[in-house]
Amino acid sequence: MTLELVLLVTLAFLLIPLLIRLMRGPTVGDRVLALEVIGGIGTLMIATISLTSQRTVYLDLGVLLALFSFLGTLVIARYLERGLIS
Repeated sequence: MTLELVLLVTLAFLLIPLLIRLMRGPTVGDRVLALEVIGGIGTLMIATISLTSQRTVYLDLGVLLALFSFLGTLVIARYLERGLIS
């Protein structure tokens, strides 16, 4: 097994408790934080795949995922601030 494969499997296992927190989170803030971390781990996984396959086009996808994850968090925070999500 290569180091990259071990890293991908480890990151995939790290997603399991985050998905549980995303579904069961006691508050909306916990769910938003879990979603943000899932986006970060997804970006790391895409960067690892890019390193393994030696294709830089995957890095563009990782940047887009990080950007949309951040923007999604900002939108949800805005709705929380206005009281539209409880």
